[in-house]
Amino acid sequence: MKTLKQTKYILLSAILILTIAVPLVALPDAIAHDPAWTIPTWCYVAVTNNPIGIDQQMDIVFWLNAYPPTANGAYGDRWTFNVEVTKPDGSTTTIGPLTSDPVGTGYAHFTPDQIGEYTVVAKFAGATITGEPFPPDWTPFSFGSDSIGDIYEASASDPVKFTTQQEKVSQWQEPPLPTQILGSSS
Repeated sequence: MKTLKQTKYILLSAILILTIAVPLVALPDAIAHDPAWTIPTWCYVAVTNNPIGIDQQMDIVFWLNAYPPTANGAYGDRWTFNVEVTKPDGSTTTIGPLTSDPVGTGYAHFTPDQIGEYTVVAKFAGATITGEPFPPDWTPFSFGSDSIGDIYEASASDPVKFTTQQEKVSQWQEPPLPTQILGSSS
């Protein structure tokens, strides 16, 4: 015959098991919102150096106003960009597709081959969040998983102009490290 104390332990154990089991069964298969959200985006671009000498390499940096919500280290979604460069003669070069880093930014090297004014536009292709590639320990409750299925609309940056000249432009020089420790008298 079971004692009152044993019955209480059995009842308490059953309540604890149900407290854990019921929410797991009652939760929907996905925790994303329904319907999926459509989110407008704003794309940006910057160039360095301006002006630049002909045949000198420069950097074009591009980013979106939002980071990929499922990005987590090497896993999760990334943004895809193309960079259009219009040369002084009117011809166009497309760099890309280029994949962003986890915070939604990226860069490309470019070497202008004509003297004059160039125009650069970065274009974000738009994306539907998938969460892929999933990390090895992915669960439906992982970082950003509530955004799966959301649509980030395509956008393009405002045009940015830079000038190429015949003369070379000196590149950034790192200042030298101090040779003396502050507070020392040597």
